[in-house]
Amino acid sequence: MRKIFLIFLLIIFLPVSAWSIDSSELAHSETDRRKISLEEAINMALQGNIELKEQRKNLGISKYSVQSANAFKNPQFQSNLLMGPIARGNSSQVGIALPIEVTKRGERKKAALAQLDYTQNKIKDYEFKLKLRIRTAYFNLLVAKSELKILQERKELLEDLLDITKKKAKSEPNYEIDVLQTDMRLKKLLVQINRVQANIRTAQYTFNKTLNLENNATLYDSKEDSVFGQEFFTKLELPDYEDLESIAFNNRYDIKMAESKIAKTQKDLSVVTRQRVPDLYIAGGYAFAHDGTSGAYVGAGVDIPSLYLYTPEIESAKLEVDKAQLEYNSIVNITKNVIHTNHDKFIMAQENVEHYKDILEESNEILNLSKQRYRKGQTSLTNLIIVEHSHQELLKEFLDAMKEYYNAYIALLQELGLDNLTIDIDL
Repeated sequence: MRKIFLIFLLIIFLPVSAWSIDSSELAHSETDRRKISLEEAINMALQGNIELKEQRKNLGISKYSVQSANAFKNPQFQSNLLMGPIARGNSSQVGIALPIEVTKRGERKKAALAQLDYTQNKIKDYEFKLKLRIRTAYFNLLVAKSELKILQERKELLEDLLDITKKKAKSEPNYEIDVLQTDMRLKKLLVQINRVQANIRTAQYTFNKTLNLENNATLYDSKEDSVFGQEFFTKLELPDYEDLESIAFNNRYDIKMAESKIAKTQKDLSVVTRQRVPDLYIAGGYAFAHDGTSGAYVGAGVDIPSLYLYTPEIESAKLEVDKAQLEYNSIVNITKNVIHTNHDKFIMAQENVEHYKDILEESNEILNLSKQRYRKGQTSLTNLIIVEHSHQELLKEFLDAMKEYYNAYIALLQELGLDNLTIDIDL
């Protein structure tokens, strides 16, 4: 019990400075930190994100695949040199045979072009989702900073209350208890501030991990200090369901990828089906005999697919076409349903934010009035602490409402294939 009592006394009388975090002990100092706006963060990621660079390599691979698909078959060098007595009455030959594909090369190139279109949409889809991930990480960082701002405002309030309490007459019956109670709440709040500061640092690292830039010596930070007062939280008017569906079908890169995949599988089916078409080859060259007679020769042939008709490949390609069509139908159906759900979530979340704005104005007025009454001795400290605690809980609820609003906004953007609903919205 003695140890517990000593620890309790240490907590009570420990200087406030001992509760603060020394920034020099952190992995990054202030000189290593650079504040950037959301727009700067997105532009930096589009230029330097390592995973995006890797994805863009696939574009070059697909372009080379088009060139490979459009290639002619190489000619064959042929020779027929006779030896011995048989060479006296027959000629030896040296020449070239040129294979000719019939109705295959054009379809193969079209299949490669469809794959190129798929790759281009896949890269654009990755860029689009990267923008949304950066927006989310940036917003989460602002939320963490907003939590700190709430606690700092609460700290100022408790410091003010402690000052008011200490200035009251010491002869009052609850003077010592009120001072200790206020001082304990202030010290407990300092612990919460340290925890939130750790959460901010975690959010900063998450933001930098999302950027995924090669130069990781700099810790990038948000330009703003909180989500409060951001233009994003102004009320937005959304189009109706039909217009939202039209926007999604015109902008969703995964839908375009599904369309490209259908085209690719159809061309693959055409390519493998045309394997049944016989190929030709023509040949020609120089012919000579050992008695000095010389001349030329020409030849032609047909490669007839008679023993193997490519039936398994054709049937497999047909199944791939069916799979691609079903995948497209699934994406379209899910998109229609999810757009309705996300639209409704967004509207309700937006209304909740508006309600909390009104509630907070009233709560802030009650807090100021209660503080004035406590200063005049018209109410007890306990009642004022209850009002202050209620106000802080409302601030947290308001922050949760904004997070819900923003998450609904991001989810709706993802379904629409847009990285912003209006050019005026920053977040």
